[in-house]
Parts: sequence; structure tokens; C-alpha cells
Amino acid sequence: MLEAIRERAQGWIAKVILALLIVPFALWGVDSYFSGSGTEPPAAKVGDFEITQRDFVRTLREQEEQMGGKVDAKALRKLVIDQMVNTQVLSQAASKVGFAILEPQVNAVLAGIEIFQENGAFSQARLDAWLRSRGMSNGELLAMISQDLLLKQVQIGYGEGAIFAAPSVTGLANLLAQQREVNEVVFDQKVYAANSKIDDKSIEAEYKSHQADYATPAMVRVQYLTLSQAGLEAAVQISEEQARKFFDENPNQFQEPEQRRASHILIKMDAAADAASKQAAKARAEKLLAEVRKTPEKFAELARQHSEDPGSGANGGDLGAFSRDMMVKPFADAVWAMKPGEIQGLVESQFGFHIIRLDGVLGGAKLGFAVVKDDIITSLKQQEAQKRFVDAAERFNNMVYEQPESLEPAAKEFNLKIEESGWIGKGNAQPSMLGDTRLMDALLSDDSINKKQNVEAVEVAPNTLVSARVIEHRAAGVRPLAEVADQIRARLTTIAARKQAVEAGKKALESALAGQTPAGLSAPMTVSRMQPLNVPSASVRAIFSVNASKAPTWVGVESAEGYRLYRINRVAASEPPAGQVTAMRNDLRRLLAQEEMRAYLESAKARAKIKIEPTALEPKE
Repeated sequence: MLEAIRERAQGWIAKVILALLIVPFALWGVDSYFSGSGTEPPAAKVGDFEITQRDFVRTLREQEEQMGGKVDAKALRKLVIDQMVNTQVLSQAASKVGFAILEPQVNAVLAGIEIFQENGAFSQARLDAWLRSRGMSNGELLAMISQDLLLKQVQIGYGEGAIFAAPSVTGLANLLAQQREVNEVVFDQKVYAANSKIDDKSIEAEYKSHQADYATPAMVRVQYLTLSQAGLEAAVQISEEQARKFFDENPNQFQEPEQRRASHILIKMDAAADAASKQAAKARAEKLLAEVRKTPEKFAELARQHSEDPGSGANGGDLGAFSRDMMVKPFADAVWAMKPGEIQGLVESQFGFHIIRLDGVLGGAKLGFAVVKDDIITSLKQQEAQKRFVDAAERFNNMVYEQPESLEPAAKEFNLKIEESGWIGKGNAQPSMLGDTRLMDALLSDDSINKKQNVEAVEVAPNTLVSARVIEHRAAGVRPLAEVADQIRARLTTIAARKQAVEAGKKALESALAGQTPAGLSAPMTVSRMQPLNVPSASVRAIFSVNASKAPTWVGVESAEGYRLYRINRVAASEPPAGQVTAMRNDLRRLLAQEEMRAYLESAKARAKIKIEPTALEPKE
């Protein structure tokens, strides 16, 4: 959303429109779409669909890794579960009103992804290597693509039809282009600071009434050891000979599967359709099949006229080349049982009834070793590192527990470096992994602080264990008054000086409105919403909020440093720059589309049966 505004992020249009129009919108993400096993309650339910704890935790970890761990855990859990619920609500609502993504559309997207291509053509071996490296199945990837396409389809259907009237845009553009000539008087708090005397009693009273502001949390400095799969992987060496051996012993992994080219005509049928609707769709398909068999040379023409697959219908039904696992089973079974040129129908799938023509058979090519060598080496390094981590994790746990007086034995055993932190505490830890709730609770426990022994190893990230021991402790408390008195005095002085500056500015405004011009007027400045010069945004809003038809007139506004007074001398109309109205209309249309999409989502959520498991929102200790 808002691509045009973001592209102009350094220009006036983005800053002005985003300042004037703040449009809320609920975000969603593409979540995991396959339920895991187990008996624990789902993290959430949308209708009959369950968002499993496994999928929720996996998505949560991905978000945590992207944010570098610097995030409020409870807030992130709420955001992630809301995103996953929103995705499912939109998917279900879209399906009910007839939105659908067909298998050929998903396959076309997959085939067009550059990292899955070799010499400009889709490579199944490259896809398989990518999936292995991420522990993902082919079905999961296809489902994610399908879900993403469906959400985009909904967005286009319900959001991109937004219209913003041209006269309204022209009026707004003219307002933005309008210029006003002003003089300015600044009443700065610094001028009044010398007159602001703060006595010791005021400082003491402020200290007693705001002691929470001067509280210091419990802090520790620690030594720590990190055992991780990533660290072990750096030490793993895989030779070209090992990679070649794997290549030779697993030929099927590097053999592109046989592909077939086919065309089809689809008569859609909703999977939930009643018997009468299903029979009607089948009758239409049978009538069309008879016509195809009668005049097979008109297959492409009939597909363009009658096929309800938007992805291939316009191309005469041509689906291009695909492997067997890229199609749903009934369709693939039929195609792989056909001979080139043969027409078969009716083939029923969850999408409806297909009439299929096999256009050709393409033998699978074997990828050369040079092409896949780097992928094999990376995969073997990951496998070996994971194996080493699994083997080492339990021994690491046992060693730091059984020899609690020092991390040195574990460091020598696993060739790790003992590192030291600075002062860290809850919500304030560098590196961020030391801020893990379980690890920090263990480090701040009485036992850890008093005995200064190793705490139990904690998995702070996937395949990453950390054990630590306290080397220095600073108890929670309140900074003494003597230590913060100067800080309090400076703050109270600033508050008092600003108050005096505001009072002086308001008196000057009253005098100016009564006809007495204040001293210190600046030279004339011509400002506009588009070109505010160095005038603060609050002042610009004040300047343009005044009816200037009887200029000169006056307006004042409180500022961060005190008060600013402006005399508005005259109004100068100005034409918007060339192309501005068109650019603004596009940007505003996108903003309106965003709001319409948000409203659609909220409406769909109001109708959906949503249940979120309360424990999913609570960070795990």
C-alpha cells in the first residue's frame, strides 16, 4: 500500500498528505497453513479452522528473528495471532463470495520465481534443494503462494476500486499551494531561565513525589558461553569429494522430473455446491466435451470462449509445461495416463470439471554437478552442524550444571570463547539474546547472585544455548537525592522558564490584536504547507487556520521552546506544480482503498466466529 507516497517520501506530497490524513489499517501476514499433530488446544480458531500452537510458535519465532529480539514479547504475540486470524478471516470470507485460486495460477507463480530457474526455465531440483535447506515441504510452499494470491485477489476486488473525486483533489492541491507572508516573534524559554529560581524545598518535593523516575533496576554483569548450530557450522568442512559422493548416491534429487504440456477447459464447481448445482455444471461440461470431440481443431477457440480458468482460458487453455506434483491428483493422474494429442474428459477435481488435451511430453533433464555443488555443500554443512549440535547440547547442559564454579571446562570442551557483558537487566541487555526472560530470571535469582554459579543452559533461539554466571551485581534501588538534585533543578528550571515564555507570548498576542506591534519581528517570510521553510509544523497549522481575508492579522502558538507569535500580512494564491493533482489523486485513491480494505476486514471479523486461546498471548517463561 501507498507505494506512490513512499516513493515520494522525501518530497512535500508525502509529508503533507500523511500529516493531514492518518488512516488506520489492520495488518496481516501469510501464516502457516498446515496443522501439526498433538492434543494441545489450538492457539486460535476461526470458524472450524484451527491455528495450531506449532504454527503459531513457528510464525512467532520468525517474527522475533526478523526484529532482532528487541520487542515486547506480549505485544508481539498479540500482533502475530491477530495477523494469523486476519489472514484466515479474509481467506474464508473470500471463498464464501466466490474468490478462488486455481492450481495453474499457483504453478505459474512458482515457475516464475527466479531462484527456482536454471537457464531461464523452472528447475525442480533447484526447488527441492531450496525446500530442503528450509525444512519446508512442496505442499506448504504451494499453499503459501495460493494464500498470498487469494489475499491479493481480495485486495484488488474490495480495495482497488476506490475513487477520489477530481474536484476534491484540485481543491486540496490549491490549498496546499497557497502561500502566506508572515513575520515571526519567538519567545524562547532560554531568555527566561535566569529569572527562574528553584529552591531546595522544590527539588526535594519533586524528588519525593516522583521517586519512580529515579529508580534503578537490578543489574548484573555476567560471563557467558554460547553453543549454537550456526557457530558449529562455521567449523564444518565439506570437501568437493564429499559433495560429489552425495551427488552420485542421490541421483533422483538432481533429476528434473518428467514434464508434460497440456491445455484444458474448466467448468468451475464449488466444492460445497449442492447436488443440483453440481449436476448443472457437469451437464454444461459434457455438452462442451461433445463439441470438442466433434471439432478437436477448435479446442483453443472453445477454451477462450467457455473455460472458466482465468489463468489459461485467454491463452486457449494452454497450461504450459508442468511436473506431476504441480497439479492436483485427479488432474495429474489423467494427464500422465494420456498420449500426446489425446483429449480426455470429464476429469473432476476440487476446482470443477476439466476437459484435457495432452500437447507434449518433456523428459526430465539431470542437473550437472557444477550447478548444484554449492547447494549440496551448504546442505551437508547444515546437516553435519545440526548433528553436532544435537550431540553436544546435552553434554553442554550437563557440564555447566555439574561444574558450576566456572564456565572454563565447558569452554575448553567445546572450543568456545567465554565472553563478558556490560551491565544488563530486564528490558536492557546487549547482546539481545541475554535478555531472554528465562535466562534473565535465572541470573537475577538470589541463588545466582549470592553463589555466582553457572545458571542452567537456556535455549534463547532455535538451536542456540546460552549459559552464564554473575560476576558483579547491582541491587535495585533509588538514586539518592544528592545524585539527582542537579538533574531535577535543570528540569524544573526549564518548566518554569517555558511557562514564563508562554505567558509573555500570550500577552504580546493580546497587545498585537489591540494594535500594539511587539518588538523583535523577523523579516517577512513566505510559507506554504508545501514549503514551510524552518517554521515548525504546529506553527504552519496555526498560520493556515486563521481567516486571513482581513490581513494583516495575528496568531500565536505554543512551541517546544516556549511561544511563537505571527503577523499574517497577505495571502498569495499559487498554482500547484505540474502533475501534482494527478499524483495526489493516485495517492489519495490508494489511501481510500486502504481504508475500504480495512473496513471489509473488520466487517468480515464481526461475522466470523473467532476464539483466541488466552495462553497464546502470555509469554512463556
